[in-house]
Amino acid sequence: MNRTLLHSLFAVIAAALTMGAPRAQTTVAASDVVINGESFFAASNIRDELNRLARNAGVIGPGESFRQVAVSGAVISQIIGYYRSANPKPKYVISDGGGNDLMGSCPGNVPTCPTVANTFGLVKNYFDTMAVNGTKKVLWMRYPDPQGTQWATLKTNQDLFNPLVKNLCDTITSLKCLWVDLRPVWEGKYAQYTSDGIHATNAGGTATAEAFWKAIVDSNFFDLAPTRLAAARSGGAESFSVKIDAGGTGRVGVRVRLADLGPHTVTIHDATGRTVAMRRGTQPASYRFAEAARPGVYFVRVRSEGHEAIRKVVVGR
Repeated sequence: MNRTLLHSLFAVIAAALTMGAPRAQTTVAASDVVINGESFFAASNIRDELNRLARNAGVIGPGESFRQVAVSGAVISQIIGYYRSANPKPKYVISDGGGNDLMGSCPGNVPTCPTVANTFGLVKNYFDTMAVNGTKKVLWMRYPDPQGTQWATLKTNQDLFNPLVKNLCDTITSLKCLWVDLRPVWEGKYAQYTSDGIHATNAGGTATAEAFWKAIVDSNFFDLAPTRLAAARSGGAESFSVKIDAGGTGRVGVRVRLADLGPHTVTIHDATGRTVAMRRGTQPASYRFAEAARPGVYFVRVRSEGHEAIRKVVVGR
């Protein structure tokens, strides 16, 4: 009976097959990540899109989801409370805050006005609270510019508030802060990305999540080993693909296709880590590995220019 594919998993596995060396961390526990804030997260698809991107990149498992504690209408003091109630405490936080606090007037339109100064003081308290409780990193977003005259006061206050938070993000040492400015992401697409001037449509939420994900990958926000080449950098765009390939004679083999890579090495390992086959090349290529035709679990490892990516494939009878 011809061998057929039982299932092929297009995900980066949780540990590199580096024989004789400690296994590098290539995934993050979804429970270690908390999304906190107010309606910009709670009333949007941003969390769902981040889950999609992380699953596609193999950073979390297919059934895992990042925790979200954001609540619509929350002010900073409440957002701090949501963080304090999170159990276990997260290592990584994705957050916003201040949008609701900054709705009031700011006499003199100066950063020292109570509306802005008090909100910023609470943000500092929030950062200190995260640091004391063991959070390693926070991704903090600058809101897109509010659209419409009804949000003119909010925009003025945000323009006073955000430089203060950006400076805090750049200088704090008790935890690491990753600043993501959404204004360039939304520029020229506000009509598509928001329907009320401040909240994200599904398109806006997707664009926001993709901007977050790019920043997360580029900065190695989750402290992962560099095992994905470009796979995680563009929302799941793969630099190589793996599939079970049956030839005209019915023989089964693992086929690996590579694009846009320079000098590279492709190795196939069995479930014990033993090398089954190896190919080397210097340009885009397609390799068929008849050596991996026997039923079982295999790992395909691609190395190129100091980077490494690994995928798991299962061949069945």
